[in-house]
Amino acid sequence: MGQENRRARRFNLSIAVTLVLHDTKHRLVLANPVRGKLIDISLYGARLSIPHIRTGNNHLFYACNDDPAKVIHLEVLDKEGEDLLVVPAHPVWFDHVLVDPASKHFELGVEFLVPPEDPNITRLHAFVALQPAPLQGGWLKKLLQLGQTFSQMVHLR
Repeated sequence: MGQENRRARRFNLSIAVTLVLHDTKHRLVLANPVRGKLIDISLYGARLSIPHIRTGNNHLFYACNDDPAKVIHLEVLDKEGEDLLVVPAHPVWFDHVLVDPASKHFELGVEFLVPPEDPNITRLHAFVALQPAPLQGGWLKKLLQLGQTFSQMVHLR
């Protein structure tokens, strides 16, 4: 297996999210929301864990790839549930994870449809930085450093 060449560093985490399939051309919600978990994140995208890849008659990956007007809105609620953060995204890959038969799920890789400078991306990373650090790894420290670097990049423009 070769070394991955990513545009930005990814950080592991676990945050509840909701995926909503939208038709941007007709401004419609196309199916019921799918609840999932944000597994890792970068400035350009994220990896999600979801219990199923279909919602209603729509397959989250193929619906968006067959019609560019269809996008996924990645929704995150703050701790108090008062502020909803929405980031439009496009799926780039999916995988059916069958390691443990009791916990079958799908993983979905999405690319954000807004640039890293977008206020919603900044808010998402700030929200992630406020989450409790997992027992393993030093992602929070790395994420805070990434946030400082990102902040400096934005101020240089």
